[in-house]
Amino acid sequence: MKHYFGMGLGLLLAAYAGLAVADDMEKIKELEHAMTAPAADIAKKPRTRAIVFDPTPEVASSSPSDCSVVPPDARLTVVDFTIQFKLGSAEIASSSDKVLHEIAKVLALSNKCVIVEGHTDATGNADRNNALSRERADAVVNYISDKAGLDKKRLIPLGKGSSEPLKSLDPRNPQNRRVVFKVVG
Repeated sequence: MKHYFGMGLGLLLAAYAGLAVADDMEKIKELEHAMTAPAADIAKKPRTRAIVFDPTPEVASSSPSDCSVVPPDARLTVVDFTIQFKLGSAEIASSSDKVLHEIAKVLALSNKCVIVEGHTDATGNADRNNALSRERADAVVNYISDKAGLDKKRLIPLGKGSSEPLKSLDPRNPQNRRVVFKVVG
């Protein structure tokens, strides 16, 4: 009986892993479309305020590559990924290498700015979750910049903590632990 239970559990895990890979590939395609489509092809999402980042004098300019300020009417395409990290840290788990490598290849297709948001679930200390989500966003930006040679100035890391849980989920649900890519343009 134990043997059948073990086989059943193994098959279930394999099926789940297959679904996760298929889901990631669909998200990669969505991200690729956002990176390569002209701005007119991307549906405008309403925004109520600008996101302003601390520009350094060398970054702040009026050129299109200036990612330090995202205007309030910017068109954003949002794609979220479940990037795995070691428990309670910002160290990226090796199980996420493949999807991050694919994301890096897609982000290299254009010079568009990309906001990289780290999100946590609502378990634990809220201040620590905010810091951890920023550290994880930074880790993803560093990974992508190092692996694909992308200019870090195009990638804007933000930590959201548990402030924006997925709709219809308990804020403590582990599915709220995710990294969201928002392509500007």
